[in-house]
Amino acid sequence: MSLARKILFLLVFFIFLNIYSIYGFDYNSYFEEKSNTISFVKSDDNFLDKIKNYFKQEEESKFLELVLEKKSGVVVMSGVFPKQNDAHKIADLLDVNREGDYKYEENIIIDEHLITELTNLITPFKDFFSDDSKIVVSNNEVILKGELKDANYKELLNTIISRMNIDIKNELSDEIKAEEVIVLNNEEEKVEEKIETPVVEEVVESKVVDIKSQIEELQSKINNILLEKKITFERRSTELTADSKSVVEDISKILKEYPTLNFEIAGHTDSRGNDDLNKKISQDRANSVKNLLISFGIDENRIKAVGYGEEFPIAKDDENGLSETNRRVEFNILGE
Repeated sequence: MSLARKILFLLVFFIFLNIYSIYGFDYNSYFEEKSNTISFVKSDDNFLDKIKNYFKQEEESKFLELVLEKKSGVVVMSGVFPKQNDAHKIADLLDVNREGDYKYEENIIIDEHLITELTNLITPFKDFFSDDSKIVVSNNEVILKGELKDANYKELLNTIISRMNIDIKNELSDEIKAEEVIVLNNEEEKVEEKIETPVVEEVVESKVVDIKSQIEELQSKINNILLEKKITFERRSTELTADSKSVVEDISKILKEYPTLNFEIAGHTDSRGNDDLNKKISQDRANSVKNLLISFGIDENRIKAVGYGEEFPIAKDDENGLSETNRRVEFNILGE
């Protein structure tokens, strides 16, 4: 017999053997030995039950309910979570106090994108907001409630929010205004001197309102310029790029329109490298912008240059501590 016929014979033999094994096997006896409850019909029932349970869970699911409240300078988290481990993970990610009021329910949906974006709001929330202020997350909507410590933080907060990829509803109440403080001080002096000067009070109040309006107007104009084109420096240097020198020149022209207002140049870095070195770099770069403004005719007595280093990030650095967003120069209008 030739080799080809031998191979063909063996192939036919194995096919026949497989067919015999499959059709000759006693499945019922096998499953009875394994379990008295196993049957194909019951398996189908379980599958249908799983489908029903799945759709029932979908109907009962709801979004994460979360409240971040500032108390005595500390941000405390409360909310409704699927389980304790999820609550702790969120607290760690947001870098807030774990000692909050936690409740647990099944079928709670956590939007990871929303929580990640929320990390960009935590630092300004800690720094800009007064105690008893809140960040509320409800039905996948973020709501800001409370008061700002200073009116000058308003524009900076709006800039940070504009760079976030989530919708934020602003329900902030009017913060204590500068004109109210001055009027109160004026009233104290009036009691001491026992002199009634209502006309002077009206003039002072009107002047402060005008100054506040100028501050907001100037801050908005500068922020709009920096949103279009940020101030950058040559690689590993405190020397401004040619494009950034033009940006600073444009800002100097606007500053000349408000000659009585003082301002701060704030230098910021990302978290890569040594803290002290980052602070020094940010200070040197803020000084470079200050010196350039002086060369454009801005009175140096109006300018305060401060290097904050990596203290006030507005975005999350990557695993290497790098962030193009956090490496920035900002202008904060201080008033007269």
